[in-house]
Amino acid sequence: MALLEVDGVGRRFGGVQAVADVTFALQPGEVFGVIGPNGAGKTTLFNLIAGLFEPSSGRVVLDGTDITGWPSDSVARLGIGRTFQGVHTFKGVTVRENLQRAALLAHSFDPLRHFGNLMRRRSSVDVAVCEDVARFVGLHDRLEETAAGLSYGLKKLLGIGMALMQQPRLLLMDEPAAGLNPTEKRRLGEVIRDIRQMRCIDVMLVEHDMKLIMETCDRILVMNQGRPIALGDPTQVRSDPAVIDAYLGVDYDFA
Repeated sequence: MALLEVDGVGRRFGGVQAVADVTFALQPGEVFGVIGPNGAGKTTLFNLIAGLFEPSSGRVVLDGTDITGWPSDSVARLGIGRTFQGVHTFKGVTVRENLQRAALLAHSFDPLRHFGNLMRRRSSVDVAVCEDVARFVGLHDRLEETAAGLSYGLKKLLGIGMALMQQPRLLLMDEPAAGLNPTEKRRLGEVIRDIRQMRCIDVMLVEHDMKLIMETCDRILVMNQGRPIALGDPTQVRSDPAVIDAYLGVDYDFA
């Protein structure tokens, strides 16, 4: 059984069709990429899967459960985690406390309403779990540093660690390489592959860095103007005439 099934999903905002007729199935053990030009509907698709928007049409099914229209907190508790384009951390507290808060907020019915209670219970999060996740993303030696003092690249890794503290079955990563230098991007690619191989968490990845996409993803969905135009492995996608015409161009450099 597919972990995630997206069946004919679409979303309208007024008179604008932001996403239309998107269908795919994410198989267990995959890193699945979503690419396309700006405005293609990639982030909107993520938001539909994660419950931030309700589809205007179609269905989203996670491991046999129809989650179409579910609120984002229910979707998260069922096993879909999320990282965002920018940096989302608690700047004034330590890396350790960021990881603790992420774990607690993931299991709160109403994170904003119960924020104070959650902060009082943060010590209940298993110390070993925090240290294990910190080591996994490469922050084990920075647990007592504040998030504000980390470099941008390390903040991105902390964001991934915070998502992993929620123990997802599927992790949606929205442009994780944005703003990173080449060394940080290589490290990011290693972390993504390790999430799949060592943590047994499937990954969906929206990204503009084609080198990262082609080296990391098993299959890739290409979108343009809200609609899918190609789906296949990296070799198939990079040579597809429709993808070349709409997005990559004939002279695209994958180096």
